[in-house]
Amino acid sequence: MDYLALYELLTDKNIEHQTFEVICSTIQKKFAKSDFLNLGTLLTVLIRQGDLAGAIQRLCSYYLLLEMFKGEGQTESPFLSFLVAQYDTKEGAVTKLTMIEKNFLGQLLSVGTKELSKQTPQQVLQSDNFMVQHDIFQARHQVTEKEKELPVSVRASLPNVIPAPATNFGVEVEGAVRELMEGLERKETPIKNGFLPEFFTIAPPLMPCEDELVWMDITRRAWHRPIFDISMCSSTNLCWEVKRLLAEAYKQALTIPDQQRLSSALEKDPNIVYHIGLTPDQLPNLVEFNPMVAIEILLKLMNSTQITEYFSVLVNMELSLHSMEVVNRLTNSVDLPSEFVHLYISNCISTCETIKDKYMQSRLVRLVCVFLQSLIRNKIINVKELSLEVEAFCVEFNRIREAAGLFRLLKQMEYCDTQTGTTSGTRSTSPSSPKEKDS
Repeated sequence: MDYLALYELLTDKNIEHQTFEVICSTIQKKFAKSDFLNLGTLLTVLIRQGDLAGAIQRLCSYYLLLEMFKGEGQTESPFLSFLVAQYDTKEGAVTKLTMIEKNFLGQLLSVGTKELSKQTPQQVLQSDNFMVQHDIFQARHQVTEKEKELPVSVRASLPNVIPAPATNFGVEVEGAVRELMEGLERKETPIKNGFLPEFFTIAPPLMPCEDELVWMDITRRAWHRPIFDISMCSSTNLCWEVKRLLAEAYKQALTIPDQQRLSSALEKDPNIVYHIGLTPDQLPNLVEFNPMVAIEILLKLMNSTQITEYFSVLVNMELSLHSMEVVNRLTNSVDLPSEFVHLYISNCISTCETIKDKYMQSRLVRLVCVFLQSLIRNKIINVKELSLEVEAFCVEFNRIREAAGLFRLLKQMEYCDTQTGTTSGTRSTSPSSPKEKDS
């Protein structure tokens, strides 16, 4: 059985966004049912030895130890006693993470896996409802009843078969078993109703590792043929340079020379944007401090699978001149989804209506009106789809000159439509607009 495959599945970076049901299904398809007991044993060993340091991996393991053994005549998981013992463990610092983990275990032991099957590990870790006391009496009772059927040595976690010492030739020494038993009984820390065995740790096998250092044998120089790839080196240096500049761009405005260096690097290798580590969460800072850099990077990320997440961040980030500039440049450079543009406009209007500072409100209304006029004149948006919402916005802020100008533009376009029967962006004499008043 490929035990390494289980470890790789649990440490996959995408596992935190999959539901527990999907994770368990993947494991069950990967391994035969006859291997489940070995899998469960391996998981308990990994947890006890601290090899599953990530909370996400431990949560998945707890779920698997219960879910893999449901059905087929089994009343409970053979690892139920392990899960109860983990729930009762009070060692280590009491942190929010440990409380969340204990709460998850309590839910598993009290209500089972069904209620948690549709959740993801990330949702569990983000939950604030972790101060709940769980009744695991039924689970404890099952463990107690099961332990009554087991020998004392098994209850003490002692194997029934103890290997006797052997000589170098594999032949047992006479009296070796007696000496072994007497030696075990003389241990200073005996277990109740039993004795403590002596444990030996075997050195683990070397696992394959990317970028592993290969040691050169200087006595066999012919075995090694170093190859120096200049193109790879320059590409790596270019990536590190872009990462360094972006790290500054998230915190402050870049100087003109730094902006030029960053732009030049992106021009040399457009695909480098997929390796620089820009996440959607970092986008708002980049937009506020360096909008031109944000525009250039977003244009090169249009084919990325994450582009929808970047759009979502733009829609929901705080309204500002820079964010509108970024959206405006993008709309004039590429065809953005109409849903995104309409949602952004609705967010702009909503922000203007809810802000309480009159000075900031007037300033934002002016910016939004200029932004909308640009979209309308460049035929980026379909005026008919937003006319009611935008007209209501203009009427509400008719005291501001730019809002009155936007209202006139809407009426001009409406007038042109009635004359020509098509949507047009040309100017013409229009009906009266709301009364203009400078703020």
